[in-house]
Amino acid sequence: MTRNVIVVPPELPLDAAYRVMERERIRHLPVVRAGALLGIISDRDVLLRARLDKNGTMHVPTDAVGGAMTLTPISAEVDTPVSSLVTLMTERKIDAIPIVRGLRLVGLVTSTDLLLLLVNLDEARPLPFEFRVEEMQLGM
Repeated sequence: MTRNVIVVPPELPLDAAYRVMERERIRHLPVVRAGALLGIISDRDVLLRARLDKNGTMHVPTDAVGGAMTLTPISAEVDTPVSSLVTLMTERKIDAIPIVRGLRLVGLVTSTDLLLLLVNLDEARPLPFEFRVEEMQLGM
């Protein structure tokens, strides 16, 4: 879990939020006011609103983060088991879960955090999977 979470206010322009994501090399920013979690904005949310000009330069709008964020994101309390976080993330197809104590944001768990945890726990073992590749045939 990331405990030193970079957060943004809902009034911040999207282009500024995207610059923070690029600078910090992160993909999610919780949106807070007075420590309370209001939403979350992802790089995907920003990129869906961006446009490319003829030269391939991306232009991110200056609309407020609050208008593009996911309101009341799926969150978890600090005592939620890791297995429950994984289940939530895979079932809901999300890559980040804000961790809260009540309404107050205290951390963020991302898919990267879970992958790093897996590496640390299982570093020396071979993969426990059997692989099989099936070739698809084109129907004529």
